[in-house]
Amino acid sequence: MNTLKTIYGFAIAIAIGFSAASCTDKNDWDVDSSYDRLFGVSNDDLTVSPGDTYAEVTFTKVSDAEYYIIEVSTDSLTDDIALGASSGSIAYGEDKSIISSPDTISGLIGDTPYHLRIKSMSSQKSESKWVYYDNGNSFRTDAEQLFNTPTDEDRGDTWIRLSWTVTDNLTHIAQVQGGDTTRIEMTDEMISTGEYTVEGLKSSTTYTFILYYNESKRGTLNVSTMASPPSDAYLYTLDSSITRIDQDLIDEISALALAQSGTDPQNYAVTIGLNLGTTVSLYATDPETGDDAEVSIPDGMSVTFFGLAGGSTPTLNINQSVDIAGSHNYIRFENVSIVDNGAQYLINEGDAATVGSDLSFTDCKFSNFVRSLIRLKDEAAITIDSIKIDNCIATDMSTGAGYAIMYWNNAAYTVGGVKISNSTFDTFSHSFMDIRKSNTGSVEISNCTFYNGPGSDKYIIDAQDCSSITFTISGCIFSACQDESKCSGIRNDTDPTISEVYFTNDFALSSAVFTPTVQLEYDASSLFTDPENGDFTLLKSDVDAGDPRWE
Repeated sequence: MNTLKTIYGFAIAIAIGFSAASCTDKNDWDVDSSYDRLFGVSNDDLTVSPGDTYAEVTFTKVSDAEYYIIEVSTDSLTDDIALGASSGSIAYGEDKSIISSPDTISGLIGDTPYHLRIKSMSSQKSESKWVYYDNGNSFRTDAEQLFNTPTDEDRGDTWIRLSWTVTDNLTHIAQVQGGDTTRIEMTDEMISTGEYTVEGLKSSTTYTFILYYNESKRGTLNVSTMASPPSDAYLYTLDSSITRIDQDLIDEISALALAQSGTDPQNYAVTIGLNLGTTVSLYATDPETGDDAEVSIPDGMSVTFFGLAGGSTPTLNINQSVDIAGSHNYIRFENVSIVDNGAQYLINEGDAATVGSDLSFTDCKFSNFVRSLIRLKDEAAITIDSIKIDNCIATDMSTGAGYAIMYWNNAAYTVGGVKISNSTFDTFSHSFMDIRKSNTGSVEISNCTFYNGPGSDKYIIDAQDCSSITFTISGCIFSACQDESKCSGIRNDTDPTISEVYFTNDFALSSAVFTPTVQLEYDASSLFTDPENGDFTLLKSDVDAGDPRWE
């Protein structure tokens, strides 16, 4: 009985104790301030979209947060590392400026990995804990492009002048060619001026230059040196005062070349050097009528019309066509701007002719030819081993709409092969090539951009009745034909070999069809920067083709 009383009394005491406690103010005990802090942003909603020297940070706003602090660092970040203590750290928002999402942070270095963290801040509550992007993993900024695009004045045959946006954060330049890399250390002068001329280079060679800040790339440039005049030819450099190449001058140059020791009169070579920035007309005078006439290349003479390097491209105005009758090892044009000035054709050959090696164009520009760049006519016995066009731009060709850019359509004409590469053909109002019935062995077109051609009812290549010809087209873009309902491809019984060929959706073949590798869903104006004004710089990263100059 006493035991029961004892238990009962103990229970009453406990009840009284609880009752007393329940009457106490609930805030009379101490509160740990660490539990009265802001929430951090949601880790799942923290995203980063990097650019070259900036990044857009997106996050979900936190209730009661007044602003946010973001920190990035090239080293890892952890809770043990105080704000700003990490190597390569940049803090944003300490001035309470980050109040919304997304926020763009700047001042980053291109092609560099960064770690990022963010915390919520308030004047009324304790700051949140750090929230880490991608659980502490890094994002990488895009590569920068501080290099300026070199002009003709920036390129010589053995040197290239580099220039870039002035900045202190550069350490060196890597010069890459083939498997060889040369390191060029930055000097104070290079840093302050933003330019440097690299000398001792090889002519006609492509180099890659990379700007670095430590290990981070800040610009990449692919650029080629100009060609040097052929070393095996007699070089005649025009005086800057000469504005015309006529027959008398051609014959004078021929005589000077023939006077050189060991010259074979049946096979000798001449290079005519045109000074940078000059304009020279090419035509003869008929001795009987006084009218403009063709300039004839002497039999046995090979010739290169050569624009000298280191300045703006010289212009060659074609008042009358160039006569290549007779025998020549080669006829070449290099680094010149060739303009139709009344001739309508550059080559318009109607007499027997043999070009044993090549008729070629390298680093040239053609414009406003009413008819053809090359025309063979009158069923003359003409043989050209190879026709080559490389790194050229042709604008407004076949404007008279009566002749193709390249036009030889008779069995009397033999062309071993046509090779066209790294070039742009902007607006042509007839077929690109009309070589029907001819003895043409092959046509290879690679890495070219075609725009606004062919004309209505015309062909890319009309090779009807060419019995033993092959076609290879690779890495090309065809865009904006002039009449989608009457645009034709390659007319021949032989199927072309096609690889990495793109059609925009405003280029469609209605006959003589060949199928592109990729049919794009957008038109030329969406693919190129300003095609109507000759800027074919690519806007789309999913297209890896066309003239490389526009990449």
